[in-house]
Amino acid sequence: MFISKKKPALVLMTLVSAMAIMSACGDNKSSNTLSNAVPTDAPASTNANAPAPAAEQSAAPAEESVDALYAKAKEEGKVVVYSTSGRANDAAETFMKQYPGIKVEVSKVKSDEMMDKVTKEQDAGQFNPDVIITKEVSGAVEEEMVLTGRYLKYLPEDIAPMVDEPYRTQAEAYANYVEFRTLFYNKSTYTEAPVTNWWDLTTPEFKGKVYTADPLSSPAFMDLFTTMVINSDDMAAAYKEKFGKDIVLNGTENAGYEFIQELFDNGLIVLKGSDDVLDAIGKTKSDALGLAVSGDVSKNEENGWTIAPIYDIKPKTSVPDSGYFFIANKAPHEAAAKLFIRWMMGEKDGAGEGLAPFNEVGSWVPRSDVKTKNDISFEELNLWLFDGDKLYNTAPKVRDFWIKQK
Repeated sequence: MFISKKKPALVLMTLVSAMAIMSACGDNKSSNTLSNAVPTDAPASTNANAPAPAAEQSAAPAEESVDALYAKAKEEGKVVVYSTSGRANDAAETFMKQYPGIKVEVSKVKSDEMMDKVTKEQDAGQFNPDVIITKEVSGAVEEEMVLTGRYLKYLPEDIAPMVDEPYRTQAEAYANYVEFRTLFYNKSTYTEAPVTNWWDLTTPEFKGKVYTADPLSSPAFMDLFTTMVINSDDMAAAYKEKFGKDIVLNGTENAGYEFIQELFDNGLIVLKGSDDVLDAIGKTKSDALGLAVSGDVSKNEENGWTIAPIYDIKPKTSVPDSGYFFIANKAPHEAAAKLFIRWMMGEKDGAGEGLAPFNEVGSWVPRSDVKTKNDISFEELNLWLFDGDKLYNTAPKVRDFWIKQK
């Protein structure tokens, strides 16, 4: 996640045992990492897309080389993956061709369901998965799975210097791809983005013409609205820029809540999922707008849409939705897990075939040596910080407020 402003940097030391865990100094929370992971000794940044500080190039220890990992992985025979993304299946196909003798078993599980599944399994003494690929759940993944040692960070030392912050030293783990929720419009109706400010959606022009996937069933959508509440001063400033006057709250606590209330008052239409939203605005000519996943732009041709995303909205476009990589605590096939993660990261030079499913239009790979397929670079994205601590504590209240609006 994009680092919280209140959380100091954690200092992690390389451990003798690959699965050993230690508590790091900071705000009385523990941080867990595997051996051969990069030390997290850089200062925290308040800039969501701050460039990575200079880092020394360092080769992985001999016992962590690709050849050594492969030798151990062949003895293990397989790697078990729990993933929120189907991209893992595509990476698995090329991995098994590259590394014969290692079978990849992928189970697709939603992030919140994965937390429950792994917790129950580990509490029962069953350590089934090796690799965890997950999105955040309003800060709960870090709070309940990472800080408790159920999910362990693994970032190979020889790849780490190419990783952009905050994912190199400041985040809960390395994220192999970053998406976010943003507005989409129909290109057959508009030649350019019809809005530049979130408050545009509350005007008569867009009454009954704004769709969103249901945040009550998708934590990432709720994270965007919760982040608006957390950054209510930004929302208030954007209101004044739009309307030329200070915002007046109508029974709400701040400008973030006021925005949600005014969206509903202006006829917000809530559908089941992101694809439903884009079907509604993109299959036939429409002047409506839809809040959906940035990565869905890659499905334009497949789904018969004529949609385009908006990547610059005031005060901020969105909040990151990162696809994190972890190794599960007591992974039974640890060497194969490390080898598969390296493969999905594109190996040391970022050119490996395993990265291809993650480097798509609408997704960003936070590596300085990987060229994006998007018109805008990762560093140029105008995003809020993902503040897991505040999201974890604020999301339930925003969820309750949302329910009352319906």
